[in-house]
Amino acid sequence: MTAPAALSAVYSEMDMQAHLMTSADTGAQCAGLECLLNHAFDQRVQRLGARLAESAYAAYPELKQRIGKFEFVVAEKAEPGTASNSSGTVVIFRGVQKLHLDEEAVAFLIAREMGHAISRHHDENSAASVLFSVVAQVLFPVANLVRGSVALIQTASAATTATAAAASFIGSRVMIESNKPDQMREADAIALELLAKQGWNSHEVADALAAGKPIEGDDIWSKDLRLSATRIGEYADN
Repeated sequence: MTAPAALSAVYSEMDMQAHLMTSADTGAQCAGLECLLNHAFDQRVQRLGARLAESAYAAYPELKQRIGKFEFVVAEKAEPGTASNSSGTVVIFRGVQKLHLDEEAVAFLIAREMGHAISRHHDENSAASVLFSVVAQVLFPVANLVRGSVALIQTASAATTATAAAASFIGSRVMIESNKPDQMREADAIALELLAKQGWNSHEVADALAAGKPIEGDDIWSKDLRLSATRIGEYADN
């Protein structure tokens, strides 16, 4: 189940911006050598992104009709992370730079986010949000719950709206989380496919992920990356 492209573009952009807003900024502006290193990393992301976009359009000729252009952005966020939306925007957090990853590993992080867009995972998640929003309104209709004075109606309306919003959010989160393992596996597989078209195999990607700074965080992104690294290592061994 996927949401229409226009609706998904709005929902997935809002979700991505919410993710960025809740992530800590890097703080003070860079200076001297740090700025040079940042610029070099930015150029690296752009170069790898362009190569992977070329691979994506070659592997999925129909993709151009849905995503006219991939855009690659480095966000000034302190912790490592990535994000994307259904329109083809891929965001790499500045914290990724601090992991000192090899070329193949950075390319994998970019390609994995592209895999979510290619597989329409954002559209699926947007559809879940819309579905539960509609269901919540059906289950908690204000008109059927309130009777009496204007003050009572206003109070009950506010309470019902809050309840409906909470039910909608929780329901959509449950569905999105239940879909996530399959989505991650699919995104990993597509990432490896795009990387293979650039001459990198699963052995090289697995080695590159293992060679960087250990991903030890307890945040969702770090846990997901560890799972992806384990999965790719298993692909390489088989």
